[in-house]
Amino acid sequence: MNRVERFALYVALTALTALAIDGVLPAMPMIEADLEDASPFTGAQIITVFVFGMAGGELLTGPLSDAVGRRSVVIAGLVVFAIGTIIAATADSFAAVIMGRFLQGVGVAGPKIGTRAMIRDRYAGNDMAQVMSVIFTLLILVPMIAPAIGAVIAAASGWRGVFWAYLVLALVLGVWLAVRHPETLHPEKKIPLHVRRLVRNTCTVLGRADVTPVIIATGFIFGAQLTYFAVAADLFGTLYLQSARMPALFALLATGTGAALLLNVRFVRHTGMGPPILAGLALLGVSGATLMAAAAFTEGHPSLAVLLGLAWIGFFALGLLFGNLNALAMRPLGDLAGLSASIIAATSSLVAFVFATGVGALTTSPVWAVAVAFALSATLSAVLISVAIPARSWGRVLRLRPPSR
Repeated sequence: MNRVERFALYVALTALTALAIDGVLPAMPMIEADLEDASPFTGAQIITVFVFGMAGGELLTGPLSDAVGRRSVVIAGLVVFAIGTIIAATADSFAAVIMGRFLQGVGVAGPKIGTRAMIRDRYAGNDMAQVMSVIFTLLILVPMIAPAIGAVIAAASGWRGVFWAYLVLALVLGVWLAVRHPETLHPEKKIPLHVRRLVRNTCTVLGRADVTPVIIATGFIFGAQLTYFAVAADLFGTLYLQSARMPALFALLATGTGAALLLNVRFVRHTGMGPPILAGLALLGVSGATLMAAAAFTEGHPSLAVLLGLAWIGFFALGLLFGNLNALAMRPLGDLAGLSASIIAATSSLVAFVFATGVGALTTSPVWAVAVAFALSATLSAVLISVAIPARSWGRVLRLRPPSR
């Protein structure tokens, strides 16, 4: 496998998570209309339950990949993802779709975490940083094109066709990995899975006052984005009657996050992580508060231009916060980097699920849901970060650069 093919495989495996979330968005109204029944589930849970399943999968994937190898865990995750996809694609009730989405979330943790571990095994230092930069730059395109792909498939073959496309993708990735990519974890570096030690190390990570609040803050930030995903179909399709333009509107807002990710690479080289974090929290809070004011003066229905402008600022803020908060949480945990990555991913996903579910239950309009999620996540995250990093230490954080690995 040459460098180009290896990069392509890593990008495809890493992109599966975003494709599984963004690609199904245009099909959500079809699913709700086709499987309308008396189940207690809502359309938003097609998105949130996926993240809930992913949280459980992420917690197991890191330690398992250290014990049995990266490739086995990635393939096993793709198998679970495929099972969930088949359940959803053949569902005759809304509850069955939700169950399939949960299993998809559990399974997607395999390629998500396992691919990062493979990259860490194969590359080090500046080479690893370069590889990750290339991969994440390419991944900026996924949220822009995934809804359009999902819309085309749904228009041609119905909402079930979207899930069958997921199945084909999972099979292709599994065969590609199994046939072409070797195991990257050397046998002598495998770490046996000891439950007692795993619990002890997990408690060590979560017991750190300078880490856990940052992890929870990361979950709130992810929860703000998850809230948008959960209500996006109602927001654009039902409230603004823009179903046909929905993929284009998704792509437009995704450019905010993409622009921030690209600019952040330049910011952190010169300023460290602190200023982008502060700027991101401020912009997210302002965009949410302003959108709340706009919603209050328009009975929850501001003009589409106002919504898109303020939401774009919010998504730009999210782009500044995602990577930097993860790096801030990981920085003190070098000795437990593998386990810590799983704990951070799983805990933040769980917090995001609870946050998005709570905001959805407390708001009656999709505009209010997005506005409250942006403003509340920024406020709570700012409080948590101030708890984790006392004022006397913030000057040092302002100068921190993200870790090279």
